Amino acid sequence: MIFTTVGFVLKGVLVHRSVVEDVRADRDARVKEANDDADQWRRFWESEHAAHETTRQAYAEEIRAALLASTEGAQVAAALLQEIRTRQVEAGE
Repeated sequence: MIFTTVGFVLKGVLVHRSVVEDVRADRDARVKEANDDADQWRRFWESEHAAHETTRQAYAEEIRAALLASTEGAQVAAALLQEIRTRQVEAGE
């Protein structure tokens, strides 16, 4: 019964063929629009992901530079303290 009804619809007996073609065209248009939207959102996500990655890398580089500067400052301070101690020992002799 169901197959017969579907067959009649597809053949244009129960519903005129132009109506079926209009429904199919409408469906195809909605599917195309949904695919286009999905592609657009995918491109937006990819560009946002790339921007986020660039920001993350810049932040990591900034932290790295700050740590290097801090390490250099600590090394200079240690060298100065060593020099001061050396001079104090020499002055005490």
